[in-house]
Amino acid sequence: MFKWRSRELIVLILIAGCIRAPLTSLSPQINQIREDLGISVSLFGFLTSIPVICFAIAAPLPYTNLFRRISNELLIVLSLFILGFATISRSIGNSANVFIATIILGIAIAILNVVTPAIVRRDYPTKITVIMPIYSATLALVASAAAGFSIPISRFFHESWRIGIGIWALLPLITGLLWIPVLRKAKPQPNSPVSHWKTLLRSKSAWMVTLYMGLQSTLFYAQIAWLPKMLMDQGYSEIRSGALLGFTTFSGFIFTFALPLIFGRGANQTNAILLTAIPGIFGFAGLQYLDTGWTIPSLVLVSATHAALPVALGLIAMKSPTPEQTGHLSAMAQGIGYGLSAIFPVGFGLLYQATNSWSIVINILIGICVIQAVIGLRANR
Repeated sequence: MFKWRSRELIVLILIAGCIRAPLTSLSPQINQIREDLGISVSLFGFLTSIPVICFAIAAPLPYTNLFRRISNELLIVLSLFILGFATISRSIGNSANVFIATIILGIAIAILNVVTPAIVRRDYPTKITVIMPIYSATLALVASAAAGFSIPISRFFHESWRIGIGIWALLPLITGLLWIPVLRKAKPQPNSPVSHWKTLLRSKSAWMVTLYMGLQSTLFYAQIAWLPKMLMDQGYSEIRSGALLGFTTFSGFIFTFALPLIFGRGANQTNAILLTAIPGIFGFAGLQYLDTGWTIPSLVLVSATHAALPVALGLIAMKSPTPEQTGHLSAMAQGIGYGLSAIFPVGFGLLYQATNSWSIVINILIGICVIQAVIGLRANR
C-alpha cells in the first residue's frame, strides 16, 4: 500500500467527480431543452461546445500574474464553488441565462483541469501513472451516472430538465467544503520565468502532447454532444439513448481504471496509447456499418477512447521535469488542445443539419482515432 496522505488525496480525487457531470447531463435531454428554449440542432451543438471553448481560452489563467498570487489549493476551492453556483444558474431562466452560466462553469472547469495535474506532479511525483488513471476513472464513473440518470431524475420531477441538470451542482459544492481544511497547508505558486512558455512553444514533444490532448478530447466531447442523437435517429427512445450514453461512459470508466495494469509500472505508454485508439476505429465502424444488434458491442469498443484522458494527463506530468513546468505544459496542452476539439462538435452538428445523416461524421471520427494513435506514439518518444 502506497504511503499517501490519504485525506488530501481523497479530496483531490473528488474533483474528478465534479467536472464532467455538468456536461454529460445535458445531451440526453436534447429534445426537451431544444423545445423549451427554442433552439436549433446546430445551436444546441454550440451550447455543448461552449465549455470546451472555455477550456481552451481559460487554461492559461492560473499562470497569469493575477492568479499566480493565489495558491493552487485556493484556486480549486473558488473554482468548485463557482462551478456549483453556475450549474444551478444554468438550470433557471431563459436561453441567454443558460448560455452565460455555461460559459462561467466552463471557465471554472478549465482552471480545475489545469491545476489538478500540477498538484499531482508536486505532491505525488512517483505515483503519477497510478493516481491519474484513478482520477480519470472517478471522472468517467460520475460522468456515466450523470448521463444515465439525468432523464430519470427530470421525469421524477415532472419532466423538468432543469432539475435533471441542476442537481449535479451538489457535487462541486460539497467537494468545495471538503477542500477548505486543505487550505491550511496551501503552498504558494513559485515565481515562474517567462522562458517556460517560449521553451514549450518550441518543443516538438510539447506539441505532440498538445495534439494528443486535442484529439482525445475531440472524440469524447463529440460523443457527449451527439451520441444520444445518433442513437435516437436509429430508433432508440430518448431515455434509452441517455441510458446508452451512460453505459458507454461507464464502460469507459472500466477501461480507464484498468490502465494502471498496462502502464502503471513505467513511463512507456505505447500499449495504453494503442488500446485507447484502435478499438474506437472498430466501434465507430460498427455504429456506421452494422445493424442495431451490434450497437452495444460497438459502444463498448468506442468507450475505450475515453481512457485516453489519463494517458494524456500522464504524458503532461511525465514530459515535464518540475511541477511548475507541468502546470505550464498542462495549460498549453489543454488550451490549444481543447481549442482544436471545440471546433468539431459544432461542425458535426452543421454536417448533420446539411446532410440529415451521421455517415460523414462517423467516418471523420474513425479517422481521428487513427491520427490519435500516430500522434500518441510520437508524444511517447
